[in-house]
Amino acid sequence: MCGIAGIVHAESAHRIVPGVLRGMCDAIVHRGPDDFGQYIDGHVGLAMRRLSIIDLQGGRQPIANEDGTVWVVFNGEIYNYRPLRKDLEASGHRFRTTSDTEVIVHLFEEMGEKCVERLRGMFAFAIWDARQQLLMLARDRLGIKPLYYATSTEGLVFASELKALLAHPGIDAEVDPEAVGEYFTHSYVPGGLSIFKGTRKLSPAHVLTYQRGQTHLTRYWQVQPEPDHSRSEAEWVEESRHRLREAVEIHLAADVPIGAFLSGGLDSGAMVGLMAKASRDPVRTFTVGFTTPAGSFDERAAARTVAGRYATAHHECLLAPDVTDILPRIVRAFDEPFADSSAIPNFLVSQETARHVKVALSGLGADELFGGYARYVGLQLGEGYRRLPGLLRKAIARLARNRLNGSQLTDRLNRFVAAGEMSSAARYRHFVSAFSNTDKILHPDLLGSRDHQDSQYDQVIRGLTVENAVDLGLFTDLYLYLPDDLLTLTDRISMAHSLEVRVPFLDHELVEFVSRMPARFKVRGFQRKVLFRRVVEPWVPQAHLHRPKQGFSVPMADWLRGSLKPMLTDLVDSRQCRESPWINQSTVRRLVDEHLTGAVPHEVRLWAIICFLEWERQYGGTPTAATAATRRSGAPDLGYA
Repeated sequence: MCGIAGIVHAESAHRIVPGVLRGMCDAIVHRGPDDFGQYIDGHVGLAMRRLSIIDLQGGRQPIANEDGTVWVVFNGEIYNYRPLRKDLEASGHRFRTTSDTEVIVHLFEEMGEKCVERLRGMFAFAIWDARQQLLMLARDRLGIKPLYYATSTEGLVFASELKALLAHPGIDAEVDPEAVGEYFTHSYVPGGLSIFKGTRKLSPAHVLTYQRGQTHLTRYWQVQPEPDHSRSEAEWVEESRHRLREAVEIHLAADVPIGAFLSGGLDSGAMVGLMAKASRDPVRTFTVGFTTPAGSFDERAAARTVAGRYATAHHECLLAPDVTDILPRIVRAFDEPFADSSAIPNFLVSQETARHVKVALSGLGADELFGGYARYVGLQLGEGYRRLPGLLRKAIARLARNRLNGSQLTDRLNRFVAAGEMSSAARYRHFVSAFSNTDKILHPDLLGSRDHQDSQYDQVIRGLTVENAVDLGLFTDLYLYLPDDLLTLTDRISMAHSLEVRVPFLDHELVEFVSRMPARFKVRGFQRKVLFRRVVEPWVPQAHLHRPKQGFSVPMADWLRGSLKPMLTDLVDSRQCRESPWINQSTVRRLVDEHLTGAVPHEVRLWAIICFLEWERQYGGTPTAATAATRRSGAPDLGYA
């Protein structure tokens, strides 16, 4: 695990400035505090910061092939590297290390850019092939590990995080109005967009090649819902157990101790049970509860039952977080506006876990695979709602509007009814959007400057072949919410504490298997995770099977009316908010007034505004030159000597 960065100039006469490359890596030292390495050859430079996990002594990067013509810098873990190494050695390749990184070099020699198809793991890597004068960038199938890049006529720059790109003196950091609009829809910047016009994300399951000034993008993996109705429920249960065991076992490869996030829920409890069965030593488990003036959010007692059952080396603590202190650090971790409030408890558990281990496993992904969210139920019920007589739907809508009481349940009911006439795709977008109409939150002067191109949501929907409404939600989340919200959150927050987090439930072979599972085994009526509960029953205490889902939620609605009210009112009354070129001040004030009086709950929208304003404060976002005066605007100048 590490952070990577690199520069390739289009013209070989242009030389890399070593200090620029080092500065990019220094910006992401938190991703790899154990080591620094770089390879520079004229117009090409690759560098990395290392968090040593496998082959602690021999796995230093960059790593080359036998004759030094192919070099790699790599962030992630390859879980099938041992069988791949055996195959490569049988083909005549010679290895100098026992690391998973070196496997990528030799596999590239054998297969070129198709090498990614053989890799099982989480990864973002860059390969330089001096013989072909070709740079290859690759990102794993699910988007577990990040990779950003910028191109110009002068060359290409890449890095694991935006802060490393922004450390390069030639990167244009003008804010992208489209990205701002997408942020206020989703509470994160989705897809290949970045908040800055001059930079992009490499999308999950994509390879980018750059050769003599030409860039080419290729998608190498995609999964669609292909329900197999020939299997019985018992057969699905049996194979699901086998697949889950295997996925967890392969994620235990490491030369350092591994821990696990343990909550009181099904997902982490089942994962810890499988870890315990596969490990000789006690599993190290970590649980964090937190208390606030709005009450305690504490799953320590439930987590303790799993820890006791498997005799884990259990660590727990109860914290009282100061959100106003944590917020600037969270915003800095993302570099882009990001408003998933579960970043707060994730920050706390990562901070505590990193004091004890370098690697932790998370149960993330089970909800998206097996149907764990209430919105999937809403999608299914919406299909029946649309078939009701029109007069009855109108009566229900009037009843819902007349029962406004400011509760979250009422808000959800109104959102459901408001989407009653929509298609499944439009309904789901309505369910998951912070602002279903971003024109109301964006500054009026900004509306005319947007390109109004197809949204990232529309692009995902067009790429799916879906007949079932539940599958539409599951697979939309797989390609949008999971990589751009949950996995982005997990990577940035954990790596801000120099902690590697692995997600065994998102092993791509497990994902492919579950994609063939009919939706009726995932959501049935008001029941969620129908089959998953049967699958994990042997591994968790009986009480866990019936506990209501809590997740990593926070009492944001109460916080904004209580302990965070001064921060909220100070921000919206600030000169920065009044003069922001991005936000419609009148909409902000209406949302604040409605929330504080209890008329309508707006905690999701207000938290999105708060996080954006904090991001704007740190990064100086303006429509034309969104960074400090020390950074030049215009086409990237890649800093050659």
